[in-house]
Amino acid sequence: MKQITRLLAATVSAVLLAGGLTVVQAGPAAAAPDNYTPPSGAKFNDPLSDSRRAIYNHLIRSIRSVTRGEEIRIASWNLKSENFVDSLIAAHRRGVSVQVIVSSGNANEENPNPGFFRLKRNLNHDGSRPVERRSWAMLCTSSCRGGSGIAHTKMYLFSKVGNAKNVVMFGSANATEVAATGQWNDLFTVKGKRALYDRSEQIFREMSRDRRAKQPYQTFTVGKFQAIWYPYWYGTRTSGDPTLTELQHTRCKGATGAGAGGRTVVRIGMTAWLSASGEDIANRLKTMWNRGCDVKIVYAVIGNRILKILRDPTGRGAIPMRQIVQDFNGDGVYDRYLHMKVLTVSGVWRGDTSANVTWNGSSNWTPVSLKSDEMGMKIQATGVRRRYANWIEHLFNNPPYNPYARSVSGRTASPGFIDEAPRPADLAPGVNPYAKIEFN
Repeated sequence: MKQITRLLAATVSAVLLAGGLTVVQAGPAAAAPDNYTPPSGAKFNDPLSDSRRAIYNHLIRSIRSVTRGEEIRIASWNLKSENFVDSLIAAHRRGVSVQVIVSSGNANEENPNPGFFRLKRNLNHDGSRPVERRSWAMLCTSSCRGGSGIAHTKMYLFSKVGNAKNVVMFGSANATEVAATGQWNDLFTVKGKRALYDRSEQIFREMSRDRRAKQPYQTFTVGKFQAIWYPYWYGTRTSGDPTLTELQHTRCKGATGAGAGGRTVVRIGMTAWLSASGEDIANRLKTMWNRGCDVKIVYAVIGNRILKILRDPTGRGAIPMRQIVQDFNGDGVYDRYLHMKVLTVSGVWRGDTSANVTWNGSSNWTPVSLKSDEMGMKIQATGVRRRYANWIEHLFNNPPYNPYARSVSGRTASPGFIDEAPRPADLAPGVNPYAKIEFN
């Protein structure tokens, strides 16, 4: 799929932090050192609430709290924020090793990104440090570790932040302003897992070579966490899907100590769900729904054939779904949208009748994601699963208000909420409602 026009967002100066109201400004003053120890666990941002910068500030404060001699490693599909750029340059100048990887599709003539190139100029000139500690910023031409696809990982590594060592952050949030002001995102933080940090840094080093790795698809388990790195499709492999495999190992009845009323509960938050691989997942979910699983879905974009499967009236009928998008100016184009990529299962999974599992990360349910650099995490923990499932329930029950909901003819109708993706007859002539959505 072609890359979609990026959503532009204005800088918001006043933001709410845990310690009170803090003013964040662009420029060198914004990069002043901080003294922040990032908390473990999940963070969510809601672009329509005071929590819109929860993830953004978590990342910025972490960068500003890394001290001399430590290291920062960032792989983000895009980096488009003056605060990120200023903070990373300031970290480099105080003796931190800063290395950044971004997709080439986000810094070129067709898609100018002066902030990234300012970062690159400021980082790529200190040759006095040992090679492994030099700072730099680079672009991957396609998938950094595969033969095609894109560099789509969202991975933030810090050797030490405040009092926390070996910090690994992952989720759906890119290092951009729009991630805060235009998207519903998640980011999960793990601290103190040296083995996980080292393996993540190894993957980062492989990405920095910008050529196919010997083993692009990798998993690595530390306790309740299993890190998952794509590309999954590479070489001659053009089929299969780890998500589908996990769903095939999920049963709908017989839950004990998990689920609800003996049935397995499945919650999904997905940005893009497309093409044949997405149809396979949809067919499996429809089968699970008909067999008694409790399934709810929030999403931004789903292909028409997949929608037909999920809305099929046979069996138990359509699976409950809610589209999380907002058109706030009435032009028919969605300005804010769900950007998470999350699956939770509570119930019967891989023979465990009391399983509580969460999958999060950067991977959409599309063929492009299977060929791209992605990082995800499988987390087997009741509290984590509950936190993510509750957030999805919140979005399902509190969808964004759309002051310009459209009638079937495409004309402006009464204000309301969007329950489903628009059918072709619902669209205003010549308007692409998804024009601003970053599928990445």
